[in-house]
Amino acid sequence: MLPLVRCLPALAVVALLAAPAGAQQVYKYVGPDGRVQYTDRPPAGAQNVEKVTGSRVSTAGSSAATAATAVTAATSEGAAKSSDPKTAAEQEQAFRQRRTEAEANAKKQEKLAQENRANDQQCNALRRSLAGMQTGGRIAYPNEQGERIYLDDAQIQNETARLQRDIATNCK
Repeated sequence: MLPLVRCLPALAVVALLAAPAGAQQVYKYVGPDGRVQYTDRPPAGAQNVEKVTGSRVSTAGSSAATAATAVTAATSEGAAKSSDPKTAAEQEQAFRQRRTEAEANAKKQEKLAQENRANDQQCNALRRSLAGMQTGGRIAYPNEQGERIYLDDAQIQNETARLQRDIATNCK
């Protein structure tokens, strides 16, 4: 009696493992859209139907379709997934490369932001100068000796036109 009690659990495990593999059938075929599809029934009118063996099939009932869908998605993305790093060294190298690219991109963005700030400051200075020219008052500039030189009306009009052109070309 004792040897039978020891063998009974082992026989039960073998029976449980063998039953689902034989009970479930999965068929693989290429659909009309060219994608690989899996189903539990042989499709009517499909060409090149392949019966998938039990060692390649999930034994869970409803998850077999989910696993088949995942395999289908992986098959369609095959080339993109095959280039993923596998070893820790390759993963570290890919991480360092991404970090270097991110730092370079951040520096590029910062340089662009600085150029935009400088352009804004220059535009604001041009606008202030134009507003000063259009006030109608007397305009004076210092010369090399530090003396004030007052502009006449023609010079003010020329300077106003120049400022307006500079604003039109440099400021948006």
